[in-house]
Amino acid sequence: MKILIAGAGIAGLTLAHCLERHGHHPVLVERSPGLRDGGYMLDFSGPGYDVAEKLGLLPELEAFHDDIPRMTFVDPGGKPRFSVRTAALRKLLDDRIVNVLRGDLERLLYTKIKDRVEIRFGTEVESCAQDGQGVRATFSDGQTGEHDLLVGADGVHSRVRAMTFGPEKQFARFVGYYAAAFILDDPTLLGAAADAFYTLSEPRRQINVYPIPGGGLATLFIHRAERDLASFTSESIRRELHAAYDGIGWIVPELLARSDLAAEVYFDRTEQIELPRWSDGRVALVGDAAGCVSLLAGQGASLAMAGAYVLADELAAAGGDLAGALARYEARVKPAVVKSQRAGRSFARWFVPDNRARIALRDLVMRLANWPVAAPLLKQSFAFGSTIKF
Repeated sequence: MKILIAGAGIAGLTLAHCLERHGHHPVLVERSPGLRDGGYMLDFSGPGYDVAEKLGLLPELEAFHDDIPRMTFVDPGGKPRFSVRTAALRKLLDDRIVNVLRGDLERLLYTKIKDRVEIRFGTEVESCAQDGQGVRATFSDGQTGEHDLLVGADGVHSRVRAMTFGPEKQFARFVGYYAAAFILDDPTLLGAAADAFYTLSEPRRQINVYPIPGGGLATLFIHRAERDLASFTSESIRRELHAAYDGIGWIVPELLARSDLAAEVYFDRTEQIELPRWSDGRVALVGDAAGCVSLLAGQGASLAMAGAYVLADELAAAGGDLAGALARYEARVKPAVVKSQRAGRSFARWFVPDNRARIALRDLVMRLANWPVAAPLLKQSFAFGSTIKF
């Protein structure tokens, strides 16, 4: 089959890799002029880790692994309050986890297909029309193409989904937080001996700062939304960050002042996508386009890889039954996505607590991870592990 994939993120790159391995002919289009760098750190585990193992990617992923020895929670003055050994957290996942920047994972996947799959950067699907024989797509560069299947892997704000199913607002559930992330080249703000994932929690706000390979400093800001932003321009993002975090101590003022120096600032609502179905005729969705679980659920990249792998697997076994393949793909993956969405909504107020009492309770649970006797209970309580059958 000739399959058009819109979006060269984790889902799209994985799908193209898997489809090519199965003998299909994927064509990948991406509106960005090239691969995106940086992003926030992924705790990559679960079904995506299983897929990476099946695809033989684990040795290379391990090479990207940033072995930060501990998570350190600090007070507003920057003084450490307590730490949790990351080795103890890894044990909760049977050591089946790697810490990797989103951009590094995307680059790894790209290397697997760049010489084998047609990839068109700076291009997106402007419109599409389908019939019983195929999908005709019109691209932003004016070209057109005929394909057997169009797959929207173009993220939470998917254009393919909007063209096929309707406006995003029909399917988006706002979880209630804004998130921002950027990388600075200067790591000195944390001091010469910085070797931890640092977290400062204030009611309804949390800042994470950590060193990354190559001498950079990565940040992740998450705060409860107090207002609705009409647009995400650079100026409106800057105003929102200052409104949310001004007055907080530690190195936060300096981080905000230097955010303009970052090559790219990620900023978005934490929202989930809930669709009644993931395909319509010869158009299907995968990854965040189909069922974004939100950053707070912590399994988006993993589920994106897993969904792409299963979709390619079902298409390979379709035997001409495209509708059946798409239905089986959804049946295999959607329950895990729904479970993760539900967990993400429940976990949000523990991840970014509303008040100091919740902060204290969350910290108590985190401290338990250091105690081997508590590990089995924590592992059972958080229900770690893959829920997708491969």
